[in-house]
Amino acid sequence: MRKRNKLLALALCVSLSVTALGGCGSENKETKKTESGKKEEAKKSEDPLIAKAASYVTLAEYKTVELKKSDIDKAVQDKIDQELDTYATYKKIKKGKVKSGDTVNIYYVGRIDGTAFEGGSCTKDKYPNGFDLTIGSKSFIDGFEDGLIGKTVGKTYDINVTFPESYPNNPDLAGKPAVFTVTLNYLRGDKIKSKFDNEFVKKNLTQYESVKDYKEKNRKTIIRSKAIEQVCKSSEVKNYPENKVEEMQTQLDTSISNFLKSQSMTMSDYLKNNSMTQEQYDKELAENAKQDVGNQIVYNAIAQAEKIEVTDEEYQTELNTYLSNYGCKSETELDTAFTTNYGTTAKNIIYNELLYSKVADYLVGNVKEV
Repeated sequence: MRKRNKLLALALCVSLSVTALGGCGSENKETKKTESGKKEEAKKSEDPLIAKAASYVTLAEYKTVELKKSDIDKAVQDKIDQELDTYATYKKIKKGKVKSGDTVNIYYVGRIDGTAFEGGSCTKDKYPNGFDLTIGSKSFIDGFEDGLIGKTVGKTYDINVTFPESYPNNPDLAGKPAVFTVTLNYLRGDKIKSKFDNEFVKKNLTQYESVKDYKEKNRKTIIRSKAIEQVCKSSEVKNYPENKVEEMQTQLDTSISNFLKSQSMTMSDYLKNNSMTQEQYDKELAENAKQDVGNQIVYNAIAQAEKIEVTDEEYQTELNTYLSNYGCKSETELDTAFTTNYGTTAKNIIYNELLYSKVADYLVGNVKEV
């Protein structure tokens, strides 16, 4: 379960950061009419939605969606608590020695053969707030964190390390010895939380006017999310269109692989960090793809039953937003970027996002709080 949650979190991270993997290139290359090109054109013309979705599923009750008021209230409070955690400060302890498990604020400069190397420094002039490092987190290369254990807060030390033989973050540093000059600014003490009041909202959450405005808007978002989540979970998907499951698996795998690449990580790094084998990854990927297609079947079936459709105008408006965000001149260019980064076409993603949103909006009108 732990591994699946991590894979789901990574897939979600990718799906929520559609501009993270890059947009359209500046070159406009002609597409050669090869056999693969013809298949790609055929793929683009396919219906992005699931035809006759009702034949795959027994829908749960959706004309009245009962949600517990206490669950909604708790979700709102959980979100407030997350906001307070995000903007919390910590007591600064400026004496003592560093122990494993401590979080220490540091400045550092990394040098090889006496010369500072790019990406190896966190100095006061560039980063006034320093860097919070939890000792034992393995955030830095081997030897760095262990070298700080027992050192006195407020002092500066040289920590000798050697970069690993395989270092994809910067292959030029692989296997080289380095010296990090580290200043221990302070230990991070107890968390200090603010009060969630109008002053806090206006200072940190500027898209909201007040605590009341924050609660009202987030409550609506939570109800919307819970409504469609409940209907999807309660519906019984009897079978799955194989082509859609295969497409979704390709989409997830391509998205995750490219996201890892953008973070200077390989799939091998990811599997090692999460103690997964390739077989386990493939199994989890297949399960996640099936689950996502199951959700698509549910909201497609509701849309078809209630005659909820994405109009050409709605699609074009959203397409224009994507073209602007990606710096693309045409849908063809956008398709190239999406196929490369996400393993699917822009039409597929945009139509499904719009339909999901419209079904979620429909279900909100059916919610009954109990």
